[in-house]
Amino acid sequence: MGSLRSAAFALVGVSLVAACGGGRAATPSPSAFSSAPASPSVTRPDPTPGRAEPWSPALSPGATGEVPASAAWKVVDPARLSGSSALLDVAVTGPRDAWAVGFQGGAEDREGAPAVVRWDGVRWREVPAFTDRDVYHLVGVSAGGPADVWVVGNGENAFAAHWDGRRWTRHRPFGVAEGHLMTDVAVSGGGAWFTANTPSGAVLVEWRDGEFADVLDNAGGGGTFAAVTAKEGHVWAVGSSQERTPLVWHGRSGSWERMRPPAIPGGTLRRVWQVSPSDVWTVGEVSTGPDGPGDPNARPLVLHWDGARWKRVEVPVPRGSLHGVTAFGPGDLWISGVDADHAGQALFLHFDGTTWSKEYGPLFRAHREDQQYEETDDVRRTGVARVPGTAALWAVGSVGVGDDEDDFVLRR
Repeated sequence: MGSLRSAAFALVGVSLVAACGGGRAATPSPSAFSSAPASPSVTRPDPTPGRAEPWSPALSPGATGEVPASAAWKVVDPARLSGSSALLDVAVTGPRDAWAVGFQGGAEDREGAPAVVRWDGVRWREVPAFTDRDVYHLVGVSAGGPADVWVVGNGENAFAAHWDGRRWTRHRPFGVAEGHLMTDVAVSGGGAWFTANTPSGAVLVEWRDGEFADVLDNAGGGGTFAAVTAKEGHVWAVGSSQERTPLVWHGRSGSWERMRPPAIPGGTLRRVWQVSPSDVWTVGEVSTGPDGPGDPNARPLVLHWDGARWKRVEVPVPRGSLHGVTAFGPGDLWISGVDADHAGQALFLHFDGTTWSKEYGPLFRAHREDQQYEETDDVRRTGVARVPGTAALWAVGSVGVGDDEDDFVLRR
């Protein structure tokens, strides 16, 4: 795939969100793992130095790395997109309204076209939204309600559009400037916040009263933004600094602060979710070498803000990348991504306030000796979103690579 599609995956991945929850007494440490009786005859690598994770027979891998899928995650027929396709982000306003965006019609020698699909309570349908030849794909979506939806994407120039319940209004936040890439959008309080990357660094833009306004320019000092979330007057933007360490900015009432998360070499943050101003989660990966995004030896990265400082939280997956995060409340957090040791299945991590557990989606493709690419049977990205007012979750993503990539939709 061409440079823009590659850049979108490098800068976005499938999304994080930040959330905070104050006033909780004696919150358990989020570094505990759920346990199962260990097998005396099977050993496996520890997920973190100095910590042994009990091996579970229920998660014993097959010859190709496959593990039993959780019965809770069901495949849902997606909208019928054409050619190579992927869903890169998902936003949900209720049981009968969800949106997902990405691209379709892609190939090794073709960037493809934008894709917008919508859940109406019965099925997913493609929304004929954009026929602009200079827009190749959409990378982010956020919704304040069924009639307040923003999407962002890239093509010849950075692109954004707003759905008001009847029609789309298109925007070029940076005009015709080249080298500007949108990465995410967050709707809140009648406005919207956008992250993007320019030749000079990461930027944050606000839409308010019918206009775009720059809020942060070159915020990472040459770094990049991957995601943004906004809630209760707080805005969080995350990514990677110029030094290739986690980057976090926080804004409130027009005041902005570059925060000090752990300076983890190779750390990149992909998505962020706020439960409350004192309970924020952000996820991504730590690349172990020069490969960057897609590094097969990358380690999952989870950071938590408790209102006083950022801490790294260990999760029971030794290798992989995390692309999405959402929460129903302080003790009900979900993270999505890919476990490199079981790359053919979507990974879902759950934190109940005390312990972590993990679930896997179904195997989408069986490995074949004659498959087109080594990664043909691998899940490339997985995003997740809660359904407000319910205990349900939507997950979207893609499996495969290049001109052999297909979108998928799961529901829990």
